[in-house]
Amino acid sequence: MSGRNRNKRAARARSGAAPQHVVDTLQNLVAGLGDQRDKMSYGRYLLPRVIDRVELEAMYRTNWLARKVVDIPATDMTREWVTLNTAMHADALEPMHRLEQALNVRAKVRDALAWARLYGGAVLFINVHGQDPCLPFDPASVMPGTRLSLTVLDRWRVALGSGQMDQNPLSETYGQPRCYQIAGSVERVDHSRMIAFSGAELPWEAFRGNGYWHDSVLQAMYNALSRYDTATQGTASMFFEAVVDVLRISGLSDTLTTDRGAEEVHKRFQLAAMMKSFNRMLLLDAKDEYSQKTNHFSGVKDVIEQFMMDISGAADIPATRLFGQSPQGMNATGDSDIRNYYDRIKAQQEDELRPVLRLLYEVLFRASVGECPHDLDIQFNSLWQMSQTEQASIEKLRAERDQIYLTHGVIGPDVPCAELLEQKTYSKLTERHVTLAAELSQAMEPPLDVDITGATALAGTPDQEAAVTPAATQPPR
Repeated sequence: MSGRNRNKRAARARSGAAPQHVVDTLQNLVAGLGDQRDKMSYGRYLLPRVIDRVELEAMYRTNWLARKVVDIPATDMTREWVTLNTAMHADALEPMHRLEQALNVRAKVRDALAWARLYGGAVLFINVHGQDPCLPFDPASVMPGTRLSLTVLDRWRVALGSGQMDQNPLSETYGQPRCYQIAGSVERVDHSRMIAFSGAELPWEAFRGNGYWHDSVLQAMYNALSRYDTATQGTASMFFEAVVDVLRISGLSDTLTTDRGAEEVHKRFQLAAMMKSFNRMLLLDAKDEYSQKTNHFSGVKDVIEQFMMDISGAADIPATRLFGQSPQGMNATGDSDIRNYYDRIKAQQEDELRPVLRLLYEVLFRASVGECPHDLDIQFNSLWQMSQTEQASIEKLRAERDQIYLTHGVIGPDVPCAELLEQKTYSKLTERHVTLAAELSQAMEPPLDVDITGATALAGTPDQEAAVTPAATQPPR
């Protein structure tokens, strides 16, 4: 250690000064950034007040924006529902579809999503009649004709007691409840019979401190909603002061010094205001002066639109979808925002709904037709609905494509016929038409062979095939 450093340390020890900690942050002593003069350096984030159930329900029932923030994503995730792709004949799927409609599956899933967003969590109880709910659930135990029921329970209707969480880090359900207890009863339900839905997910420690439930989606945007309500209510109150009558009365201050004088002034102008309202006239003394002061609201519209954008960003819902129309002038939203929003909903469907629906449809198939198809594929239908013009344009392109492939013998008539039936292009097209088209395709002469370069050759003898020009048979570059 050098002598200079040794002397500095000794001087600091004698003065009793505490050692300084070096912080890696932006600091400019000349500009006052990051030091004690910078007011921003004193800002910090604190844990907010957790909104209780009563206030959440009050917000949902009385604030239309809060209600839409909760309901819109849940509705959009289930609005167009799904298409089931399987080799099983359509007629064989009818019993399952009837059971699905009887249990109102889509509405139950939507409600579970909505209550999870409002309260921070919800569960969908799969009740198989005749089975002990305390035992683990095996979908293979469901037989044809088994009675089922689905019940949506929000987080306040189920209880998680101490010791009910899986604390084994090697378990597949680590950190999740082993069983639930329905509030108001002694009934315990194994976790495998409950499908859990989450609200705004929390870090582990916050999740544990919140009773092993996540946050309401309204928690993080509480301040944004409050600011918007304050702005709109304040603007509405301002209209009462849009035009203010101003009266200048000589000696008013002296008159108001006595109770009798104040009473006479009050009666006088109360009568004057009433006459002005009834007869559109105002009676004044010759020495009195009357004028009107008009308040202007320029800039209020821009401020409210900015609050609208804050709400839209906090809710992660485009203003076009949330407010019914896009704000004009300030980052107005359009089709691109809606498409981005639908892409996010699509991702949520894949992450949150696909495992749920896979289990539900397995149970529905076993309870209706006896087994679940091994090739079952669940496809979420598109949220973006095309206009009639867009749909007609796509149909025209498909028809031209099919005509080209039919002309060159790539496909038979049964292929486009089956596709038209699957897409329900024609309401009167049935499986019988597809079968007839397939028979017609088999009865036709051998089609022309088409290679990938577009060259056409007759399917025949090697001499005929050799007659194709060399340029047409060259491989693509």
